[in-house]
Amino acid sequence: MTETNAALLAGLPDDVRALLADPPLDRTRLLELAVRWADLPSALAGMADALRLFVVTWDPLEWLAPRPEAVATANVWPLEIVVYVPVWSLAEMAARQETTMSAVLARLGGRAITAAAAHEDAVTTGRYAELAARGEIPGLLSGDAEPALGEGVITAEGASWDYIGLGAITDFVQEAFGPVALDRSLVELTVTAAPRPDCPACAGRRFNFPANLAEAQDHMCPPHRNEADAVTRRRIARAEASNPSGWRMLGDASARLSLPHLPGGLATRLAAARNDPVRRARLLAEAAAGFPGRPDDFGSALAENRDQAGRFPAWPIILIRELGRAGQAAEAVTLSEALATVDPARHGRFAGEAAAALAEAALAEAALAEAGLAEAGLADDARAKIAGNVERWPDDVWVRMLAGDALIILGDVEAALAQLRAALPLAQQAKDYKAVRGLSTRIFRLVHPAGEPVQRRQSRSTPPRSQRKGRR
Repeated sequence: MTETNAALLAGLPDDVRALLADPPLDRTRLLELAVRWADLPSALAGMADALRLFVVTWDPLEWLAPRPEAVATANVWPLEIVVYVPVWSLAEMAARQETTMSAVLARLGGRAITAAAAHEDAVTTGRYAELAARGEIPGLLSGDAEPALGEGVITAEGASWDYIGLGAITDFVQEAFGPVALDRSLVELTVTAAPRPDCPACAGRRFNFPANLAEAQDHMCPPHRNEADAVTRRRIARAEASNPSGWRMLGDASARLSLPHLPGGLATRLAAARNDPVRRARLLAEAAAGFPGRPDDFGSALAENRDQAGRFPAWPIILIRELGRAGQAAEAVTLSEALATVDPARHGRFAGEAAAALAEAALAEAALAEAGLAEAGLADDARAKIAGNVERWPDDVWVRMLAGDALIILGDVEAALAQLRAALPLAQQAKDYKAVRGLSTRIFRLVHPAGEPVQRRQSRSTPPRSQRKGRR
């Protein structure tokens, strides 16, 4: 993320400058601003009055790389032209364009109201988002030309960063997938003939949908609880039917709203680096620095959907070995140490993966050395790493098993067997049956290489064929 310095903040009022200079990047927050221009034509003035401009610290669709630098959409009832700019994108755009955040915000707002005015009928009839999602009209920020609106003045609409809620998430989803017909109007339940004093619905309360209704439902009388459940099911069914993809993303982003997240757009950059293991490893190490000793939170922050939240994923561990196969030994070791800061209890496992990665890199290096293109040396590094790991974690099943794997890669079968046979009783004692199966399979394959006949042991309870009696 581009550092926010005084030059980028120039031209903003003191309160806005202070808020943007220290954004809460580790939380899901938004800051509403306003931009005003003098002497706008009437068509633009109407759209400018409807403009709402937000800077956000979290992109609800962050894992759908690539992501735009800013998003905008139009709503009606009330009429709104909404623009959202992630704070890291704001700083990066200002630095790249050699201008200020104030100028970038004014340009984005100006571009949005100019496009809205050019498609006024679609905006005011509520069809803009649907038509834009189908590609029948351009997006509000799609134009390259800078609107000639004069200098815009930025002010704050609030005194602090506020929570991102369902409204903002809905706007992000709408911009990307089109509108979702989720009825969020107030819910007023049926008046009963015999109201109960402890039931909020019997007391005549109306409820915001969906959160407020769900919270109040447990305190309702049985008839109102059933009615509230029916309202919820009816509205959700209609929303899902209107836009299945949008509804799925809306539910997923809403569920992840309360989970830890990667700051500064790291999630999007990680997703974009899916086919670049070195860049992905460096971004992952940067992300890990923010979660020392918090493996579950780190797993949630890396989750690309709500179903993956709360679990440390397998792919960062797999990436260590992939780096070794790509000949990136140093990157593999660096990543293993970064992951160990997140989950110190599995430090030995990560170190073992690094040893195996060094062994993989040694194979690639050996091929280059034979061609006279490199000097061999990684094999010695791998052996030193293996020895250091075993000395530090002698009773760790994974350290021993991965030491065996690394030695197999290096071609040292006897040493590998020694490590695997040392690990087997440790796994049996820990009742780690998955590890027991893995170790047994490895040992068997080393003792009986492919193509070597295996003598089957005859069951003691079965007599030799020569002694068996024929069936009558």
